[in-house]
Amino acid sequence: MRRLLAVAVILILCQPIANATDIEQDTTDDTSGTLSGTYVVKSGNTWTVSGDYEVAEGTQIHVESGANLVISGNMSATSTSQLNLAETAGVVVPVNNIGDTGIVRISFADEILYSITIEILGEVTENWTGSTFDWSGDLTMQELKINITTHPFQISSIAEITVSPQGSTPVLFAAEELSGDGTSLVIADRTNAWSIEVNGTMTVSGTIFGAGITCNGTCTLDQANMMSTGPIEVFGSISVTDSTLNGGISDEDIIVWNDASVEWTNSTGTGGVTDNWVNILTTRTLGVQNGYVVFYGYDMGYDGVDTSALYDNSTFEQENQGDNVIEIGQNERSRMVRWQDGNGTVYEESASGVVKLQTPWGIYEHQIAELPKTNHFEVDLGLPLLSFDSLIETDDESSVNTRLGVMATVTNSGTGTANFMTDCTSDGVDANIGLTIGNTIGPGETIEIPLNWDSPVEGELTLDCEIFVPYQFEGYTVVSPASASSGVVVWTAADDDSSVNLAIPIAIGIVLAIIGFVAVSRMRSSENAAREINHFYEDEDVN
Repeated sequence: MRRLLAVAVILILCQPIANATDIEQDTTDDTSGTLSGTYVVKSGNTWTVSGDYEVAEGTQIHVESGANLVISGNMSATSTSQLNLAETAGVVVPVNNIGDTGIVRISFADEILYSITIEILGEVTENWTGSTFDWSGDLTMQELKINITTHPFQISSIAEITVSPQGSTPVLFAAEELSGDGTSLVIADRTNAWSIEVNGTMTVSGTIFGAGITCNGTCTLDQANMMSTGPIEVFGSISVTDSTLNGGISDEDIIVWNDASVEWTNSTGTGGVTDNWVNILTTRTLGVQNGYVVFYGYDMGYDGVDTSALYDNSTFEQENQGDNVIEIGQNERSRMVRWQDGNGTVYEESASGVVKLQTPWGIYEHQIAELPKTNHFEVDLGLPLLSFDSLIETDDESSVNTRLGVMATVTNSGTGTANFMTDCTSDGVDANIGLTIGNTIGPGETIEIPLNWDSPVEGELTLDCEIFVPYQFEGYTVVSPASASSGVVVWTAADDDSSVNLAIPIAIGIVLAIIGFVAVSRMRSSENAAREINHFYEDEDVN
C-alpha cells in the first residue's frame, strides 16, 4: 500500500504545473520568453507586453473591467502553423538565387482530394490532386511566385516548401517564411491555441499570432498585425486602424454581436471570401400573443433568403413550446444584419416581413417594411375591439311564439374590421332571434342589429346575447364588454278569444267574395247577350 501511495505521489509531482498569475500592479514585460498558464490583469492595473514572447498552447489571459492590456511587442503561439490558401493565391518563396535550376516540392498540410491548378513561371498543371507537388525549373530570382487556384469544396493549406537546387543542399521554408496575396498563416488544427478575454480595455500595436480574442469591453487595434486570430468576437466595441488581420480561420476576421460596435479605418483583412467583419444577432425573435400568428420573412440576412411560414416554436424545441415567441432567424446567416466584405465594401440587410393571423372574423396582417435589426420585437396586428353596448326590447310584454323586436348596438373602437356572429340565450336555453348571418363592422363604426325574438314558453324572461370570439384570438382582447342583456319581458299565452274575433273579418271577407263573384258573373252574361243581338242583326242585313 505504501508503495502504491509513493507511486501516486510521484505521478502527481510529474504532472505539468499550471501557472496562475495575477497582475496586481502596473507591469511591463519587455524581454523575451514563454508565457504559459493563466494571467489575470486585475482592475485598476495595466500589463504592457513590449517584448518578444512565445505563448504556450492553452494559455489564458483575462483582463478585468477597469484593467488594461497593452501589446506593442510580439505574442505568438508555439503551435505548428501552416499557410492557408484562398480561392486564388500567389505564394511567394524567397529563394534568393539559390541556384541555376532545381526542384521545388510543395508539401500540403492535408491531402488535396478535389483537383486544383498550380502555375509556376508560366507552366500550368491542371486537375492536380495529392499531398506533395514537385516542379523543376529556373531558380535564378529573388522570389519565386507560385499561383494556386484551389477548389471551393476543400480548404487547402501548405505545411512547408522545400527547394533543392541542383548540386546543393535542400532548403526548407516553413509556413511562416512564406507570404503572398491570398495567403494567411494559421494554426495547424485551425483552432485558436491560446486566448484573451477583455472585459476592460486592450490596445494592440504589435503582433499577435494564434489567439482567440473575446472583446466584452473596448479593443483598439492600431498598426497591429493579427495572424490566425479570426474570428475576434466583439460584444463591446472594437476599432481597427492601419492594421492587418491575416489568417482568419473562419468566414470572417471579426464577429460583432448584437449592438456591439466596430470601426474599420485604412486596414487590410484576410480578403477574398473572408469578410472583414460581420454583425450577427445572437437571437432574432418576434413576440406574439398565441401560436396561431404566423410570420413570413423576405430578403433576410447575409443571403437575402425568404422564409416559409414560421409559427411559435418553429424550431420544435420542447423548452420553447408555447412561449409565444417566433424564432425568425433560425441560423447565423439569417441573423447577419450588417457586414463588410473582403474588399472593404459595407452591406446592410434590407429585409421585410408580414405577420398574419387568420380567423373567422377575417385575416389580419401587419406589413413590416423594414425588419428590425434587434434581438426581439413585437408588432401591432391592427385588430378590432368590439363592445356590446346595449340590447333594447321594443316592448316589455309579448305573446309566446310571437316575434318581438330587439335592437342590439355594437361599437368597434379597434383598427380592424370584423365579420362576427352573435349568440343569444334566454333562461339558459338557446334563444331564437331570427339571425343566422354575420354582421360586418369597420374601425370606428357603431352598428345596430335588429333581432326578432320569440319565446315558446311563458314567464318573465330576459334575452342575453354575446359576441362569439373565435379561439384564434386567444391572448388578444378583441371584445369588451362581450355581452349585453335586455330588460325583462313578460311572455304570455295567446288570447283564446282571438279565434272569435277573427270570425267577423273572415265572414266579411267571404260575403264580399260572393258578392264580387255574382257581380262578375252578371257582367259576363250581359256581355254575351249583347254579342248575340249584334250577331242577329248582322245576319239580317246580309240576307
